[in-house]
Amino acid sequence: MNLQEHIRKVIREDRKASSYLRRRIDMLDYEIESRLDNEYTPTNICRFKSGDELFETIMEDSIDSMKHNYFSRMGEEWVYVYYDMVLYLRDKYEDKIKGYYRVNCKG
Repeated sequence: MNLQEHIRKVIREDRKASSYLRRRIDMLDYEIESRLDNEYTPTNICRFKSGDELFETIMEDSIDSMKHNYFSRMGEEWVYVYYDMVLYLRDKYEDKIKGYYRVNCKG
């Protein structure tokens, strides 16, 4: 385990996702999965320069949608919820989306 992975692990252990986000985590999964099924299909993802760029775009779109639909009235707590969502999405979807890009955009 490298230093960055260790730091992420410690942060996850020290700080649990807010209960408000935990109740809506299925909706965050839905945002990602629906984008992969409908908007970022294998026929149109090769316009991105890399799997990193694709992942960042999908993550930002999904978080923006979550903010608009579920967290729009949240004040300063939004920073923590945003951070929790980024960690969650990196852990669960980063490798999957980068692999999806590699498989569909060879060369």
